[in-house]
Amino acid sequence: MYNVLRIEGEPASWILENAQIEEVARELGQSGRPVILEVVAPLQGRLVLSAKAAGSVALLGPPGGAGWTPGGVILPRAHLYVPSATGPTAQEPGYALAQSADLHKLEHDIVTAMRHGTMVTVGVSEGLEDGVLVLNGAALPLAVLCPPSRPGPAAPS
Repeated sequence: MYNVLRIEGEPASWILENAQIEEVARELGQSGRPVILEVVAPLQGRLVLSAKAAGSVALLGPPGGAGWTPGGVILPRAHLYVPSATGPTAQEPGYALAQSADLHKLEHDIVTAMRHGTMVTVGVSEGLEDGVLVLNGAALPLAVLCPPSRPGPAAPS
Protein backbone atom coordinates (compact mmCIF):
# COMPACT_ATOMS: atom_id res chain seq x y z
CA MET A 1 0.00 0.00 0.00
CA TYR A 2 1.19 3.49 -0.83
CA ASN A 3 0.37 6.65 1.11
CA VAL A 4 1.30 10.29 0.60
CA LEU A 5 3.42 12.43 2.92
CA ARG A 6 3.47 16.22 2.64
CA ILE A 7 5.81 18.32 4.73
CA GLU A 8 5.41 22.04 5.38
CA GLY A 9 7.67 24.08 3.07
CA GLU A 10 8.59 21.08 0.89
CA PRO A 11 7.03 21.25 -2.58
CA ALA A 12 7.26 17.50 -3.24
CA SER A 13 4.64 15.00 -2.14
CA TRP A 14 6.48 11.89 -0.98
CA ILE A 15 5.03 8.45 -1.65
CA LEU A 16 5.49 6.04 1.26
CA GLU A 17 5.68 2.32 0.74
CA ASN A 18 4.03 -0.02 3.23
CA ALA A 19 3.43 2.70 5.82
CA GLN A 20 0.19 2.91 7.76
CA ILE A 21 -0.94 6.50 8.31
CA GLU A 22 -1.95 5.92 11.94
CA GLU A 23 1.36 4.27 12.83
CA VAL A 24 3.43 7.04 11.23
CA ALA A 25 1.34 9.75 12.94
CA ARG A 26 1.70 8.02 16.31
CA GLU A 27 5.46 7.66 15.87
CA LEU A 28 5.83 11.33 14.88
CA GLY A 29 3.76 12.52 17.82
CA GLN A 30 5.12 10.34 20.59
CA SER A 31 8.87 10.45 20.72
CA GLY A 32 9.95 13.71 19.16
CA ARG A 33 12.74 11.70 17.56
CA PRO A 34 13.38 11.67 13.83
CA VAL A 35 11.36 9.04 11.97
CA ILE A 36 12.73 7.04 9.05
CA LEU A 37 10.34 6.17 6.23
CA GLU A 38 10.81 4.24 2.99
CA VAL A 39 9.84 6.39 0.00
CA VAL A 40 9.37 5.33 -3.61
CA ALA A 41 8.69 8.66 -5.31
CA PRO A 42 9.70 11.25 -6.39
CA LEU A 43 12.98 9.66 -5.24
CA GLN A 44 13.54 6.15 -3.93
CA GLY A 45 15.29 5.81 -0.61
CA ARG A 46 14.96 6.47 3.10
CA LEU A 47 13.42 9.75 4.24
CA VAL A 48 14.59 10.97 7.64
CA LEU A 49 11.88 13.26 9.02
CA SER A 50 12.23 15.60 12.00
CA ALA A 51 8.74 16.53 13.15
CA LYS A 52 10.30 19.14 15.48
CA ALA A 53 11.70 21.06 12.50
CA ALA A 54 8.93 20.34 10.01
CA GLY A 55 6.19 22.50 11.50
CA SER A 56 3.40 20.39 10.02
CA VAL A 57 3.17 17.01 8.36
CA ALA A 58 0.19 15.72 6.38
CA LEU A 59 -0.36 12.00 5.93
CA LEU A 60 -2.85 11.15 3.21
CA GLY A 61 -4.33 8.00 1.71
CA PRO A 62 -3.16 6.36 -1.51
CA PRO A 63 -2.48 8.64 -4.48
CA GLY A 64 -5.35 8.90 -6.92
CA GLY A 65 -5.34 8.41 -10.63
CA ALA A 66 -5.71 5.25 -12.60
CA GLY A 67 -2.52 3.56 -13.62
CA TRP A 68 -0.30 5.23 -10.99
CA THR A 69 2.78 3.16 -10.31
CA PRO A 70 5.64 3.92 -7.95
CA GLY A 71 8.93 5.06 -9.30
CA GLY A 72 11.47 7.74 -8.89
CA VAL A 73 14.30 9.48 -10.63
CA ILE A 74 17.00 7.09 -11.87
CA LEU A 75 20.24 7.82 -10.01
CA PRO A 76 23.53 6.28 -11.20
CA ARG A 77 25.14 7.03 -7.83
CA ALA A 78 24.01 7.65 -4.26
CA HIS A 79 22.40 11.03 -3.58
CA LEU A 80 21.28 13.11 -0.62
CA TYR A 81 18.22 15.28 -1.07
CA VAL A 82 17.47 18.10 1.37
CA PRO A 83 14.59 20.58 1.04
CA SER A 84 14.73 22.86 -1.97
CA ALA A 85 12.48 25.47 -3.56
CA THR A 86 11.50 23.17 -6.43
CA GLY A 87 11.63 19.70 -4.87
CA PRO A 88 13.63 16.93 -6.51
CA THR A 89 13.67 16.72 -10.30
CA ALA A 90 15.43 14.50 -12.81
CA GLN A 91 17.84 17.39 -13.49
CA GLU A 92 18.29 18.34 -9.80
CA PRO A 93 17.70 15.26 -7.61
CA GLY A 94 19.88 16.50 -4.77
CA TYR A 95 23.58 16.16 -4.05
CA ALA A 96 25.63 13.32 -5.48
CA LEU A 97 27.63 11.53 -2.81
CA ALA A 98 31.09 10.05 -3.13
CA GLN A 99 31.24 6.50 -4.49
CA SER A 100 32.56 5.43 -1.09
CA ALA A 101 29.68 7.05 0.86
CA ASP A 102 28.30 4.89 3.66
CA LEU A 103 24.54 5.59 3.61
CA HIS A 104 23.92 3.78 6.92
CA LYS A 105 26.52 5.90 8.72
CA LEU A 106 25.25 9.08 7.05
CA GLU A 107 21.68 8.25 8.09
CA HIS A 108 22.86 7.73 11.67
CA ASP A 109 24.79 11.04 11.60
CA ILE A 110 21.75 12.94 10.29
CA VAL A 111 19.42 11.38 12.88
CA THR A 112 21.91 12.29 15.62
CA ALA A 113 22.18 15.88 14.36
CA MET A 114 18.38 16.21 14.25
CA ARG A 115 17.97 14.76 17.76
CA HIS A 116 20.64 16.94 19.35
CA GLY A 117 20.36 20.05 17.18
CA THR A 118 23.96 19.78 16.02
CA MET A 119 25.71 20.26 12.69
CA VAL A 120 26.85 17.52 10.34
CA THR A 121 29.01 17.84 7.23
CA VAL A 122 28.60 15.64 4.19
CA GLY A 123 31.02 15.18 1.30
CA VAL A 124 29.26 15.88 -2.02
CA SER A 125 30.13 16.11 -5.71
CA GLU A 126 28.92 18.52 -8.36
CA GLY A 127 30.14 17.46 -11.78
CA LEU A 128 33.90 17.18 -11.50
CA GLU A 129 34.11 19.24 -8.31
CA ASP A 130 33.97 17.87 -4.77
CA GLY A 131 32.71 19.86 -1.83
CA VAL A 132 31.00 19.78 1.53
CA LEU A 133 27.36 20.24 2.48
CA VAL A 134 26.75 21.49 6.02
CA LEU A 135 23.44 20.49 7.61
CA ASN A 136 21.93 22.15 10.68
CA GLY A 137 20.16 19.32 12.46
CA ALA A 138 18.07 21.73 14.56
CA ALA A 139 16.45 23.29 11.48
CA LEU A 140 16.51 20.40 8.98
CA PRO A 141 12.97 19.02 8.49
CA LEU A 142 13.95 16.16 6.20
CA ALA A 143 16.71 14.44 4.33
CA VAL A 144 16.34 11.64 1.80
CA LEU A 145 19.18 9.17 1.35
CA CYS A 146 19.02 7.53 -2.06
CA PRO A 147 21.14 4.55 -3.03
CA PRO A 148 22.14 4.22 -6.67
CA SER A 149 19.24 3.00 -8.79
CA ARG A 150 19.30 -0.66 -9.63
CA PRO A 151 19.27 -1.45 -13.31
CA GLY A 152 15.88 -2.57 -14.54
CA PRO A 153 15.27 -5.91 -16.23
CA ALA A 154 16.90 -6.34 -19.59
CA ALA A 155 14.73 -5.71 -22.60
CA PRO A 156 13.85 -8.84 -24.58
CA SER A 157 15.89 -9.26 -27.72
